[in-house]
Amino acid sequence: MTKDSKTHCADSFSKWGSKLPGLSEEESEEFQTAVKAGNLSKAISVVKKSDELLRNTELNIAITGDTGSGKSSFINAIRSLNDDDAGAAQTWVKEMTKEPTRYPHPMHPNVILWDLPGIGTPNYPAKTYREDVNLDGYDFFIIISAGRFTEADARLAKEINSMGKKIYFVRSKVDVDLANEQRKRNFNKEKTLEVIRNDCKDQLQKAGIISSQVFLVSRWDFDKYDSPRLQGTLANELDTHKRYILICALPSTSEVILKEKQKALQEQIWKQALKSCAIAAVPLPFLSVHCDVSILVDNMTEYCTSFGLDDDSLASLAKQFRKSVVDLKSVIKSSLAKDISRDEALKRLREATGERMMTAKYFLSLVPVLGTGVAAGRSYKVTYEMLHTFLDEVAEDAQRVLRKALEGAEKI
Repeated sequence: MTKDSKTHCADSFSKWGSKLPGLSEEESEEFQTAVKAGNLSKAISVVKKSDELLRNTELNIAITGDTGSGKSSFINAIRSLNDDDAGAAQTWVKEMTKEPTRYPHPMHPNVILWDLPGIGTPNYPAKTYREDVNLDGYDFFIIISAGRFTEADARLAKEINSMGKKIYFVRSKVDVDLANEQRKRNFNKEKTLEVIRNDCKDQLQKAGIISSQVFLVSRWDFDKYDSPRLQGTLANELDTHKRYILICALPSTSEVILKEKQKALQEQIWKQALKSCAIAAVPLPFLSVHCDVSILVDNMTEYCTSFGLDDDSLASLAKQFRKSVVDLKSVIKSSLAKDISRDEALKRLREATGERMMTAKYFLSLVPVLGTGVAAGRSYKVTYEMLHTFLDEVAEDAQRVLRKALEGAEKI
């Protein structure tokens, strides 16, 4: 890479401080050290390794609770599946969990939920439970109860606390509680929820669990109550890469989560633009255009999948909210979201770059030093702006799809 092309690329991210968006602290430090030393090839290598880590990092989430607590339904809901979809966890009343059961996310297989058998059962005595279910192998734990948290729940929580890992308590089926309380003349929704939440905390405190986080959820109204706050909390207490893969995998049934998805994806755009910048600095005709199209298609596809705008996700959402897929698709305005093809991406690239600049870029790539530097800077700018524009488009589409799905839904 020439000195001039290094300057063009480096100028684009020099405005950031020591912690770069989309990179861990260690990666940011390594990246900045390489930039200060004038070694942009090393800096680009850091970005590529970071992307590789995003693709290969696994997030293992342990879910446990008594029979009938709603574990399986919760696992399905957070994976954006209906209970009768292919790959869904079985939701029979009878205890189904005989051993730790693995449930990967259908669209984001690096996010894996584990249904754990209860502690203190004949096959899983408390004394050896940690080793029997490999508690050390999970990133964090969610303990679910449909009523009162039990002594077994508290025992497990203490074991997890001793390992220094995060625990979140979920009180499920609050829609049932609200429906029962609604019959009373002095019914107050927020007051009822607060009573349930405080009661759960009191139970846990009496069992010796201090500073517990309790979230009230309903499987059938997974967009309501504490569910969006729970999902945001889970993500924000993870490290950089695991936070990203979880946010992308979360259900697109909350406006709050959709905004978090947009923010997380935005933080990755400069890295993709930097790759484009580096490729454009290589003096080979049309290599830059070919690679730019690949970068655009790969990232645009990821955006649509993360926002639940792919066909499978839309079908699942339509089924969940009893809407037709046609109705949900009718509010999607981005033409590229409907057809992410190389031809369509190339068409947009030509429009964004300009036909004259596309031709000029071909000849510039053959001119040593100055030409490759100009081509590199132009590639960074166009890729960065195109991905930002498309991300904004699909984020707005996702909000429209969600509003359409929620149209006419009953509110409790």
